[in-house]
This record gives sequence, C-alpha cells and structure tokens, in this order.
Amino acid sequence: MIKKAAVFVVAVVLFIGAIGALLSREWHVERTVRIEATPDRVLPFVANLRKWQDWAVWTKALDPKVVNTFAGPDQGVGARWQWQGPVMGRGAMTITAADETGVSIDEAIESDAVNAHSRLSLRPDGPATIVTWSDDGTLPPMGGFFREQLEHQLGAHFEQGLAALKTLVEKQPAPQPLPPPSSLENLNLPDAG
Repeated sequence: MIKKAAVFVVAVVLFIGAIGALLSREWHVERTVRIEATPDRVLPFVANLRKWQDWAVWTKALDPKVVNTFAGPDQGVGARWQWQGPVMGRGAMTITAADETGVSIDEAIESDAVNAHSRLSLRPDGPATIVTWSDDGTLPPMGGFFREQLEHQLGAHFEQGLAALKTLVEKQPAPQPLPPPSSLENLNLPDAG
C-alpha cells in the first residue's frame, strides 16, 4: 500500500512538472501615464534610482526592514540599487542606458544573474510626456504557474508608481523663462578709451 501511494505521489509530481514545463515562463508588463511636463523634467526622477524612493512602490513604506544600497553614479548609466528585505526579497537594478528617450534597466530579482529587463520610455506629447514602463523577464522552471499572478501584481505596482511619479513631477515648479535682456545691454555705447 505504501509503495502504491509513493508511486502515485511521484506520478502526480511528474504530471504537474510536465504541465509546468509546458506553460510559458516569459512575462511582459506594460503601463502608461501622461505627465504634464516635458521629458527633461521627468528624466531626473527615473534616471536617479535614489529618487525612486519618492515614487516607486518598492520603498520602506512597503518593507520597513528593507536595506537599500546604492552604488555607481547618482544617475544615468552605471547607477545601481540593491535591496534585501523580508517583504521585497533580494534584488538589484542597474541602469544600462539613459537619455532623453528614457531609461533602460537590467534587473536581478532573487538571483545574482540578470533575469529581467525594464524600460521607462519618455515620448514628448506637446507640453506633456507619455511615460511607458515595461518589464520583461523569465521565471524559473515551474514559474509558468505564477506568470499571470506576477503580471497582475507587477502591473498594479507600475500603475501606483506611475501615478505617484505623475503627481511628484507635476507639483515641481516649471522652469522660469529667462528674462528679456536689459535695454542697457542692447545699447551700442562708444568705447570710453
């Protein structure tokens, strides 16, 4: 009887494993927001990983015991953020490209190797910016069972983060135009010498 039960358990595990191997482990999440500010006003908030603490979901508010470590330049290519916490788990993000069109990021989530790629694209739309946040990656074996749940949760986090980014950027004062040159600067006075 014990032998039959063991064979049954092994068969069930193999069956579930076979189904898991057939399910897609690739995920893709994408969310968009329109921010009433030009791309040059949005870029500093996405190209500086320290500033993500002001708008992204993954902060000490989510995980009070998380330990954040920042390395590399303050912003742009090479900027790195590592974290370790009971809620957020373990991970790292490194900016691999940053310009007026947006920021690309390599991610190592619960791994020492890069297993996901993220992009925050900035597209001018008149006086505003369309920000599109996308993320792609591969779950570990058997991860296909959790792909939909991951996409749903990550999508919700992106929506919250983009809403907070919109609020943060839009409340910043717009840069003031340069004052017109003084009328004295436009006078052609003869040299005194």
